[in-house]
Amino acid sequence: MKNLIGDEFKARREAMGLDQKTCAERLCVGQPIISRIEAGLKMPSVPLVKLAAELFGCTTDSLIFGDGARDSA
Repeated sequence: MKNLIGDEFKARREAMGLDQKTCAERLCVGQPIISRIEAGLKMPSVPLVKLAAELFGCTTDSLIFGDGARDSA
């Protein structure tokens, strides 16, 4: 099963040049949370998805559903 949100999370984090630790600090979570989300072992909470979308400059839909929703309303 594809890990859409984890893959998208990682791609956007790396595109911003952030390592997991820095990303976690900006989102006020621990680095293991970021690692587990990207590995598909944990689903992020709704508030975390909203914060991440703000950090990455994208919509929550594009973060959840991937490239097909990227940069759309």
